[in-house]
Amino acid sequence: MAAVKSKAKHLAEARSSKGRDLSPKWDGHESWDTNKFLRYFHEAMTWYRLESSGKILKPKVINWMSSVGCTKEDIAAFKKTKDNRCGTTMGAIAACLLKGMPAKRDDFNDGRDSAEWLRNQIVIVIRDGKNDIDEDAEELTSDKPAVYVPSIQERVREASYKMTEEIEDALEAFSVDPEAFDPKAFKVMNLLRGREAKAAHARIIKDLYLRQYNEYLELAEGKDEQLKEGYSHFSKAQIKKITAFYQEIVSACDMLAQEAKVNRAPRAKKSQPKEKIVAKLKYAKTNEPLKLVSINPADIVGAQELWVYNTKSRKLGKYVADEYKELSVKGTSIVNYNEFKSVQKTLRKPEEQLKEFKAAGKVQLRKFLDDIKAVDIKLNGRINEEIVILKVQ
Repeated sequence: MAAVKSKAKHLAEARSSKGRDLSPKWDGHESWDTNKFLRYFHEAMTWYRLESSGKILKPKVINWMSSVGCTKEDIAAFKKTKDNRCGTTMGAIAACLLKGMPAKRDDFNDGRDSAEWLRNQIVIVIRDGKNDIDEDAEELTSDKPAVYVPSIQERVREASYKMTEEIEDALEAFSVDPEAFDPKAFKVMNLLRGREAKAAHARIIKDLYLRQYNEYLELAEGKDEQLKEGYSHFSKAQIKKITAFYQEIVSACDMLAQEAKVNRAPRAKKSQPKEKIVAKLKYAKTNEPLKLVSINPADIVGAQELWVYNTKSRKLGKYVADEYKELSVKGTSIVNYNEFKSVQKTLRKPEEQLKEFKAAGKVQLRKFLDDIKAVDIKLNGRINEEIVILKVQ
């Protein structure tokens, strides 16, 4: 595909030309790599959004329905629905499919079928619009024309694509002269900061290049013969350079996202007394046969670990707080715990094993459950009158 024109130049040509079809073409898409295909797809979607509307593109959907053999009844039913039921994305996909865009590609949109998606959307439009009034009659009662307003997500995505211009120039430089390419000459972090990229932009930009980066990493392992054959025209040194550049892109995006997380001002929370938080918690205060006494349940709030023992099922359990969180109580349940690390095991000899537990220090407690020969069972967070609250850390 020829280099995509800038939006200003593209729009100027589109508005001044007459009789010319400036809509995106898909000739030669078979030879495009993942990034080129993805970038062209988004450029095509943007072109239709800026230059057209769902109402204007509705005939494209009808033409596509005819081309794939939809029944006359379905086509007629779709025609009768209100024009505003046909979204710009629907119309753009139909137009692109008519222009030769492949309906399915393994390295695009997780291999999903665009034609199948379009069929489903058509079914929804027909279903929801079966009782629509005549469009002309509606227009007579309408004072304001429908104006498409892009969502915040669409605006952020479009802004993110604009921020990658220098990155794309660098990749173009590599494709023209890989030997002269110097990844250190491009400071991706400085480029993105200069464009005032935020965490939301960084996540989108990272997704654009992550797949290709992973492919280069897989190529470096040398285990995939198809990849080795596909990149055989590059030397090992050239592959190393372009891999380093992709790593720079991914690392810069990760840093921007992490910085935003660190700098984000925490929400002001109203502090609540611990005693009030655990007021509804029901637990076994003591267990005479095993000589067990529960600790103050208020100590659970803010802890990283909580040990409990179910006197009925003979299970010793450990709750571990989720990353960046602290254990707390909501009603009669433990919250903010990691579902995978929080497990319990059945004790065969409770008296002996609980005696060992009481005597264990912090170091011994780290592997206490691991040394018990029993199956790990996930904890569900619920505390009741049969559970003794043993210890917190």
